[in-house]
Order: sequence, then C-alpha cells, then structure tokens
Amino acid sequence: MRKLIISTLLALTALSGLSAETYDLAGYLLKVEANSKDLYLARTDQELAGVQEKLAKSQALPMIAGSAGYTRNFIDVEQPVAAYADPTTYEVQYVDVDVNSDNDFSFGVGLTQKIFDGAVFQAIQASKKYRGMTGTIYEATRQGILTAAKQLYYQTVLLEEVYKVNKTTEDLAYATYQDVKLKYDNELASELDLLQAEVNWKINIPNTTQAARNRDMAMNNLKHMGGLEPEEVVILSDTLVAFPDKPAAMDLGEVLGSRPDYQVLQQELDLREINIKANRAQFYPSLSATAQYGWQASDDGFDLSDPTDVFSVGLELTVPIFYGGSRFAQMEQVRLEKDQTRVNILKKQDEVQIEISNLQLRLDESAFRIESAQATLDTARKAYQIMEVSSKSGLATQLELKDARNNLDGAQLNYYSAIYDYLDAYFSWQQAIGEGDQLPPA
Repeated sequence: MRKLIISTLLALTALSGLSAETYDLAGYLLKVEANSKDLYLARTDQELAGVQEKLAKSQALPMIAGSAGYTRNFIDVEQPVAAYADPTTYEVQYVDVDVNSDNDFSFGVGLTQKIFDGAVFQAIQASKKYRGMTGTIYEATRQGILTAAKQLYYQTVLLEEVYKVNKTTEDLAYATYQDVKLKYDNELASELDLLQAEVNWKINIPNTTQAARNRDMAMNNLKHMGGLEPEEVVILSDTLVAFPDKPAAMDLGEVLGSRPDYQVLQQELDLREINIKANRAQFYPSLSATAQYGWQASDDGFDLSDPTDVFSVGLELTVPIFYGGSRFAQMEQVRLEKDQTRVNILKKQDEVQIEISNLQLRLDESAFRIESAQATLDTARKAYQIMEVSSKSGLATQLELKDARNNLDGAQLNYYSAIYDYLDAYFSWQQAIGEGDQLPPA
C-alpha cells in the first residue's frame, strides 16, 4: 500500500513538473543542520568570540604609532635680539631677527609596551574560556534543534498515517454505499439501508479533510525547519513500524559529563573565577615601557641636511589608590555572580535527575502501550474481517459494520500514536544524555 502511494505521488509530480525528494531521517537532519538559521547564529557567536579573543590579546602587544607633518609659514615671526651697546650711552640696542623658517618638517614614532597589567592578562584568559564556552553552547543548540527535527519528522509521519487511515475509512464507506445503492436499485435493500450507508460515508469526509489539513501544516513546518522550498514535494521514507529498544539506565555523573548545557554552566563558573581575578588585578599597579623618536627640520627652502633628532625611552608605573569604592563594589558583584552560577549548577543537577527519571517513566509507559495497542489492533482487525463477511451475507447491519470499522481505525491510530510517543520520548532521552544529534539505532 505504501509503495503504491509513493509511486502515485511520483507519477503525479512528474506530470505536474514539480520536483520530488524522498528523505529518510538521516537525510532530513543533514538538511536541517545545513540550513538552520539558529545554527548559523550560533556559529556566528563562535566567530565573534574568536574576534574578542584577538582583541584581548592585542592589549598585551606593543602599540606603535607614527606621525609626519609639514607646515608652511606665510608670515615671518620676528623677535628683538640684543645686537650691540651704544658707546656713548651704553644702552643695549636691539634688532629684529626672524625666528621661524618658511618650511617646517617633522616626523615621529612612538612605542608603548605593557610589561605588567593583571587586568589585561586575565582578560586574555577570559576570552579563551569564553571562546570555548561558545563552542559548547553551539553544540547544545545543535542537539536541541536536531532533537526537535527528529520529533517533527515523525510527527509528520504520524499525521500522514492518520490521514491514510481516515481516507481508507472514507473510501470503504463509499464503496459500501455504492454496493447498497446497487442492491437498492435491484430492490434487494431497503431505503433505510441506503440512507444509513450514505450517512456512514459522508460522516467520514470531514475527518479526512481535517486529517489532510493537519498533515499539510506539519509538512509545511518540516519544510521550513529543513530549509526546503515550499513548493517542493517531500516524501518521508521512514515509517512508524520499527522502534529502538528501551535504553539502559545511566549514572547521573555520566549523564552530566556528556551534556553540553551542563558543561556550559561549568565553563561559566570558571569564567566567573577569572572575572574575580581580573577585578582583583585592579588593585595592583601596572607597568609600561615607552620609546619615542622624533625628527624635525626647518628651512626657508627644502634643505633637510641639518635636522634635529630626539630619542628617548622610559617606564611608567601606575599605582591605583582610591577610586571612590567602585573596585570594592565590583569585587562584591563578581563574587555574588559566582555564587549564583554555583547554585545554578546544583539546580541543573536536580533538574537533570528529575528529567531522566521522568523520561524513563515515559519510555516504560509508551512501551507498555505499544504492546497493548498491538494486541488490540490484531483483535480489531480480526473482528472487522468477520463483520465484513457477515455484512455481505446479510447477517450484520451497516451500523454493526461501521462500529467494527471505527474500532479498527481507533486501534490502528492508537498503535501509531503509541509508537510516536515512544520515539518522541526516546529522542528526548538522547538529548538528555548528550546524544541529541544521534540517530536512533536500527
């Protein structure tokens, strides 16, 4: 039946000129990982963290700056200069002398190198730690998105099965109506039988329409999440038949060690510790070395053969004394932030333990429902087959046949629903143990 539906879809697609793609779960996850905008943003955060690390390292590297200048003087600046003394009165006589040239040239270069600055060194360590943390955040985001993609994939498969069950029921009811109508035309069935068969057929049409709408909406969400074209015809090849065995129980410490979201909190705690050291470094002095070279020449023309050179080196020591108490307040702030992170880690441990326990309960309950639904489905299928034969031989009414068909449909949907619930819980389990990007075992 499934092969017939896939063949029909492919044939219709070829006639309409649209492209059709068949995706198993692995192929769809590759599409999600390649096209997810959330993952793109997470990768960008990693790149930004790398840029921040470079900026932090640049503060420990030497800073070199150069300058060059030219000035053209259009007005002579004169200054009186003692030239001689009057031999009679002994008064000093002054003459005006130019003290500037028409052209001034200058060039300079300076270097500053931090020798000791605790805040800068701690900033470098913090940037390295933050870059590593963004990588872990990316992995946590990736596993969360892939887990949601797996759940959406099988939800769409489930809704497709719901549609097929409703459509089969409608088609069978219509076939029954046609059969009763033929008997009625040959005066082998009453008008009441005909009306009942017509009602049984038409009452199933809204259910089929609603199931088709739910399936199409899920398919649209699946295309959007995978970055697929809206007009693309998508066929999902995986089915709600096989499902993995229940996973074995795991130690809490092993689970915590493999969960990226828990590792993020651990890295955040390390970052808080570095932040404390960085704020403590504000109480320590900093030492920098400087070197400067200057060159200057002045001439009414462009003769630069007699310049003035200057070269100097020095050390600069900065000792923080009093900043209005801001440094003490900042120290208290970062200590409190570290305590918050530490408590968040303890909370996360409790949350993970509860999550694992609840998922084990969900898996146990879903596995039990699968066994029960399978047995019920076998019984309902056998009952419908008997009722179908009885109806054709006139030993059962249309109402009895309808009830048997409804029971079979309900049993079939319960079976599919139980498998989907089990897979949904299994995918959540994989994410809970840090394996959200893994496919379920065959």
